[in-house]
Amino acid sequence: MSKKKIITIVGLMGAGKTTIGSRLAQILKYYFIDSDQEIEDSEHRSIADIFAQNGEKYFREVEAKTIQEIVNRDEEMVLSLGGGAFINYDTRKILKQKTLVIWLHASIEETLKRVNSKSNRPLLNQKNKRQVLEELAKIRYPIYREADFDFDTTHLTHEDLVEKIINKIQN
Repeated sequence: MSKKKIITIVGLMGAGKTTIGSRLAQILKYYFIDSDQEIEDSEHRSIADIFAQNGEKYFREVEAKTIQEIVNRDEEMVLSLGGGAFINYDTRKILKQKTLVIWLHASIEETLKRVNSKSNRPLLNQKNKRQVLEELAKIRYPIYREADFDFDTTHLTHEDLVEKIINKIQN
């Protein structure tokens, strides 16, 4: 496996980052950290509340600082990021230097199915979720492609995907 102790999972909301990241961490016997959960814990409020009360700019600043602190712990872990975190140049730079970055993605159709019933997605609190997801994909996919590996999660079970990831990173 890579000499890097940290595996970072990136991708749009609904790609499976938290689910796959936690399962991967269990199998590898690594810590699992979800950056959004870390932010909610330190801010004592939800991501949606942070967006509503302080705006996206404030959230992105807290997010970048939180991710840098996590990565500097230098422990064996799987780190799942919020969908927009990897877009930040400085965050991306430190992640690419210090971690093995895996991009998870699914078709827009599948992503819509996965996120449609959830109300905790501040960027999707609009009428046309498909349009929002398509716009996010257009902007973010070229940046996500900078990851070390990418996996399409559209038609894979969680077990199959985790197995594929382990096979890829251990070779």
